[in-house]
Amino acid sequence: MHNIRKFLAFAIFGTLTTTGAFGQSPTGGTTFLDIISPQQELGITLSQNYEHQFSSDLKGGFNGDLAADVYTTGLDYANFWKQGFVRAGFGYEYSDWDWSGPTYLSDTQKLSLQTIGGYRFDQSDWGVFGLVGSSLGAETSGADLGDGYSYRFGFGGTYHWGQRSSFSLGIMLIGQTEYDLKVLPLPILNWQITDQLNLRTFNGFTLTYDVFGNNQTNVDFTTQYESDTFRLKNQTIRPGLTGDPIVNKDSVIIAAGVTQRFLKSLYVRAYVEGIVYREFEFRYSRNNYRTIKTDPGIAIGLQGGWNF
Repeated sequence: MHNIRKFLAFAIFGTLTTTGAFGQSPTGGTTFLDIISPQQELGITLSQNYEHQFSSDLKGGFNGDLAADVYTTGLDYANFWKQGFVRAGFGYEYSDWDWSGPTYLSDTQKLSLQTIGGYRFDQSDWGVFGLVGSSLGAETSGADLGDGYSYRFGFGGTYHWGQRSSFSLGIMLIGQTEYDLKVLPLPILNWQITDQLNLRTFNGFTLTYDVFGNNQTNVDFTTQYESDTFRLKNQTIRPGLTGDPIVNKDSVIIAAGVTQRFLKSLYVRAYVEGIVYREFEFRYSRNNYRTIKTDPGIAIGLQGGWNF
């Protein structure tokens, strides 16, 4: 049954990916950094990503190590017109956590939905943007997916220069289970440095280089912050107290990848990733009762996609 669930997650569901000229998600992830890349092609993109995270030791007095296999698939839609754009993506992620000691977190699943849009004022370098994102996460067995939620809402203004460069500044509201609402500044940069080199920032940055200038072969370098929330099954939190806590996973990654396009609509991307920081914070009734950190680790991944 365990292998069947892994196969279904790999074959049917997944996370958000990009559509368009580069046809790739820079880390196989679900963040807005993945979906604000410059686009030339429109339509729908279906993608599949597999990532293996090699074992890294636990810190802070916790014994053992942690490895993981992450299976992701995504469906994304993009539409552009003269003065605006809209992009929306739906995804699911299945993570198989392998603890060498006690199992603090069983296999998890996550649903996500991200939408971003913008409008440029007529005969002006200025415009506006808005974004909405949400996710549901939980252990695959014994936990309620709807109880592990997070959401984001942001808006602001945009300044455009040239044909493919812009800078946006606004605010973003972030809410998640067991945490207070956060309000943060929101800077977004999309800079076409040369015809072949692009830099974009959101929750990190991605530098993409079009090797031959025809969008067939691209190399990329990414660093970004990632955060996921999962509801856990009912368990003993401490003697005399049971409940269904949540875990919030925060990580900082650095990745480098190569993407090759085939027949204009197909692409394959291979990448290597360094997990330079990873922390699991376990909370119940808005109180932290356990924090687990790991040593830096390495991951490798392979992604394929089809634009139609």
